[in-house]
Amino acid sequence: MERPLVAVGAVIMDNNSVLLVKRKNPPGEETWAIPGGKVEYGETLEMAIKREIKEETGLEIKVEEPLAIVEIISEGFHYVIIDFKAKIERGKITPTSDALDARFFNIDEAIKMKDVNVTTRELLSRLKNAQNASIAHIIQISK
Repeated sequence: MERPLVAVGAVIMDNNSVLLVKRKNPPGEETWAIPGGKVEYGETLEMAIKREIKEETGLEIKVEEPLAIVEIISEGFHYVIIDFKAKIERGKITPTSDALDARFFNIDEAIKMKDVNVTTRELLSRLKNAQNASIAHIIQISK
């Protein structure tokens, strides 16, 4: 039986800048996105996000509160992504095998970039315009 894949993402801010990675692999290869990836069997969400951020950026993070639930449904895949606020604990940004690049962008600049993926743009727009709001629920369906 086919089931949705569960994934996690980390929204890492530095003042008015957000950390994005240029994805190397599908879905969304060669687009800028919130760093993150699939939850492995037996992992907690926190374990998964710490592992994914380390794999993609070389950073060690402190996971904070959830910010968004993103559902992506398209032909051939269905993801449920839980994005968390996170802070860098240690490390230097070093893109690894899963990312072509990783760096901070001014949030306004990131929202306007043509190669930012759709759900990242929507999440950043909502974060910019909402202060202490409830968790964002973003749904993207394309067939």
